[in-house]
Amino acid sequence: MVERRSPKPEAEGSSPSAPANRVKKNMKNPIKFIQEVKQEAFKVTWPTGKETLQGALMVFAMAVVMSLFFLLLDQVLKFFLELLLKVSI
Repeated sequence: MVERRSPKPEAEGSSPSAPANRVKKNMKNPIKFIQEVKQEAFKVTWPTGKETLQGALMVFAMAVVMSLFFLLLDQVLKFFLELLLKVSI
């Protein structure tokens, strides 16, 4: 038999209402929240234009490679399926 214990009341996050209470406490001043979001956004290291272009080109290249792979795979499977259907008829 498994022993069941109630959560410790002093442990943070032990009751389901603890996170909701914390959110309500922090959301009293929406202007302060927006200012903090703005401060955090300035801390982000944004990619340069060159890095963005390189990433976009890599995504495009991988999409082309994968589409060619699946086209080839589709043609091979089509060939074997047609071969199998001709043999069975």
